[in-house]
Amino acid sequence: MASVELYRGDPGPTIKCLEHTTAGSFVDGDLVKLTSGYVQIATAGVITGIAHTAASGTAATAIDVELINPNSTYKATYHTDATSQALVGDLLDFTFTAGAHTLEESGATTDVYCVGLIDPAATTSGKLEVRFLGALLTSTT
Repeated sequence: MASVELYRGDPGPTIKCLEHTTAGSFVDGDLVKLTSGYVQIATAGVITGIAHTAASGTAATAIDVELINPNSTYKATYHTDATSQALVGDLLDFTFTAGAHTLEESGATTDVYCVGLIDPAATTSGKLEVRFLGALLTSTT
């Protein structure tokens, strides 16, 4: 199952990006970013989109990336704790683990805004409806 996927709204366009020499291990459905014009697993900072091709381990391999649409909402898993209605309205952070990106409330970064619960409250590792923050989708450099 994808780490992050479109929930409501329109997908962003899908573009071809070349894999970075140190792309990391990402799979279809993981968040990725561009570094010097090459795609690699997202770790912090600007999030470009959702990979629709797994990392090959070979530099300059073409990777399909769906750009994040800031007008749409996405589905992602809350970490191992149970969800609660109190999460709605909170800013949440991603933990970027290949094939298993999850959301948490560390406050280290603020990647998304929780719009609502998809799974019922008190669901362990439940799904949340989130919207990406615009500042994470653009770079000032």
